[in-house]
Amino acid sequence: YCHPEVASVGITEAKAKEIYGADKVVALKYNLAGNGRSKILNTAGEIRLVQVKDGAVVGVHMVGDRMGEQVGEAQLIYNWEALPTEVAQLIHAHPTQNEALGEAHLALAG
Repeated sequence: YCHPEVASVGITEAKAKEIYGADKVVALKYNLAGNGRSKILNTAGEIRLVQVKDGAVVGVHMVGDRMGEQVGEAQLIYNWEALPTEVAQLIHAHPTQNEALGEAHLALAG
């Protein structure tokens, strides 16, 4: 436990590039400054998603207040080999820190 919280599931962008090749990996950095609950909490941080191009999310890495509470959904995303479009369509309540995880997948899905 630390402040800010750090939560991580899956592999890093560097490891994904090593396994799948640099041209087959897509990574997205979502800044928590765009999240309503983060503004209320006056916190900063980010969510980084690592995806195999046109495939599953293979890494979810988060830094910020209450990010440890998001690791449960992150491990489901990783273990079910979810596509960003599948996660983007799920309900993530507003304003919550969990909404940031949904918004990051929405951004990755385009």
